[in-house]
Amino acid sequence: MLILNVAAGKQQPLEIEEAPICHNIPKLILNIDKMYRNFTSPFEIEKNIDSWIKDGTQTERLYLPYDIGQFLECSRHKFDRVAIYRYLEHVPFVQVPYFIYLISTITMKDSFVDVIVPDYKKLAKMIFDDDPDSKDFIANNILLTTELLNEPNCPHASIWTGARLHYYWTLEKRFLAVSIKPFEYDGRDIYLRAILKRI
Repeated sequence: MLILNVAAGKQQPLEIEEAPICHNIPKLILNIDKMYRNFTSPFEIEKNIDSWIKDGTQTERLYLPYDIGQFLECSRHKFDRVAIYRYLEHVPFVQVPYFIYLISTITMKDSFVDVIVPDYKKLAKMIFDDDPDSKDFIANNILLTTELLNEPNCPHASIWTGARLHYYWTLEKRFLAVSIKPFEYDGRDIYLRAILKRI
């Protein structure tokens, strides 16, 4: 089983009810994030994937410090699962359809894409209910500022709600939205999780 883990830092793909990651099946998990400090080239990664597909008998993890857009445009492999956790909101709004198209080119039929994004309806409600006299005001202010803006060198560039996830991922009829639900992640209940199936 080939798994692509997009801009994940140290986070590994989560289980999903619709298609559990079977523990006795060998997996190759390719983690891509520009923050990684090793210097594996995309060419070496492709060779490692080829070798694992041919002879892989155990789970392996590869780490590629590379731009995900460039990787998606160049990869010739098809993945059984793609995890995109807290990254899609960094894709500029005008590039979202192309990003989803690229994900469709590296996923095989009946594979799954697992997406976690901030729920902007929940964040908007927090703003409307904002109370500077509340004991949670400072913590909520930090959370809201981070999830609405992020740092200048890595800003949030698109807004996500359940309806937007459904619309964009099913627009070109490449994916079926299996589920889109509120989700708690890293101890915060401000996220949505979408499970999408390649059709």
